Parts: sequence; structure tokens; C-alpha cells
Amino acid sequence: MIPTGRSIGLFGGSFNPAHGGHLHVARAGLRQLQLDQIWWLVSPQNPLKPEQPSWESRAETVRRLPLPPNMRVSDVELRYRTQYTIDLLTTLKARRPDLNFVFMMGADNLLQLPKWRDWRRIMETIPIAVIARPSSPIKARLGLAAQQYRHARIPEDQAHTLKHAVAPAWSYLTLPLDKRSSSAIRASSNRPDE
Repeated sequence: MIPTGRSIGLFGGSFNPAHGGHLHVARAGLRQLQLDQIWWLVSPQNPLKPEQPSWESRAETVRRLPLPPNMRVSDVELRYRTQYTIDLLTTLKARRPDLNFVFMMGADNLLQLPKWRDWRRIMETIPIAVIARPSSPIKARLGLAAQQYRHARIPEDQAHTLKHAVAPAWSYLTLPLDKRSSSAIRASSNRPDE
């Protein structure tokens, strides 16, 4: 059981496969946002990507990482039978009002956020921490979502306040970049991009 009032970082992705770059982001987010836990949300099937390997096989790639005790793989999307981020976030808020959630995403996702279902509701449901990625960091901060919600941006040196903020609230974290990527790992191991 998770004690009341704890802060949880929701770190979602396909994790096909999970790698040290993901762990780098999760650790930095945990530290910079001063969260109690990180839940790795392995997407059952990202609607914006082609069919992927099974949830279990991708979750296993996360479990093989040296996760600290305050990080865990969560099957909450499977249990709640949610396909879209907005459905998961609203369900979590309704079922766990005792917890303070922060949704963590890479800068590449902030740039493509307007393609997500009900993206404005996502911005207005839970605070969001945007983690810098090696590709297009400036484009993400100039994209539609960033511009439409520029009034809700919290300075990076105050990002730790996100866990108590009322959405819309977001911050952009420019932590040291890690260039590892799942697509490069798949390409080097000749795994199909599924």
C-alpha cells in the first residue's frame, strides 16, 4: 500500500526495449522533481505506433534494468483497460485522490502532443514534467502545446513544486542528455520495429 500524499512520477512509453537512457531520465526526474516513486507505465499498445511486441516482453526489458526500490513497473493501464493517456490520467485521479501525480514525458512527446487524443485535457488534468531529449529540444519548446500553455510553465529551478501544482502546470527539465534510443538498439540487434 502506498501512503497517502506521496508523489508519483508516471513515466510512460513503449519501452521497446527499455534501456539505460530511459533509466537515466527516470532517475533524473525522480531527483529533480523530488518524487517519492516512479511508476514505469509500459503502454499496452501505443495508438501512434505500429503493433509492438507483447506488453510482458517489453515490461521485462524494464525489469532487467537496475531499478532502485522507489521505481516499479506498473500494469495499471492493463488493469484499468485504458488505451489513451487521457483515460488513464482521469481514472488514476479519480481512483487515487490520495496521491500526487506528475506525468513525465520526453520533449519529443511534447512536440507531438497535439496528435494525442484530448491533448488539452491531458495538459489540464495533471502536472507534466517534460524531459529534454537529444533530438529537437528547441522545436519542442516552440511547438503548439508549449506555446498554448506557456502561461502554465514553471521554471526548471522550481520543477519540484509540480507535485503540488494544480494543472495546467508543466516544466521543462534540461538534465544531461543521454543519446541512447530504443530504435537504435532494435536496429543494432536486427529486431523488427514492431
